[in-house]
Amino acid sequence: MQGVQEGRVQGVQEGLERGSLQQAREDILCILRARLGPVPDAVEEAVRRVSDLAVLSRLLESAATTASLRDFEQTLGA
Repeated sequence: MQGVQEGRVQGVQEGLERGSLQQAREDILCILRARLGPVPDAVEEAVRRVSDLAVLSRLLESAATTASLRDFEQTLGA
């Protein structure tokens, strides 16, 4: 029974992490669009491939402060 409970807890944690990843990606793209206009498909696809919350956090900060999409792309590629 304990194994089942641990499995449920792990499943919930994984679901929350996936939700956090998805929300961070959407926030980044929303900020880029609001500040800089249309986001190229290649940039959007690259953001959607990121699966590390720490990297997404850095990208979110960059999206809010970058001077241009080119500068953001450099951060994304780093």
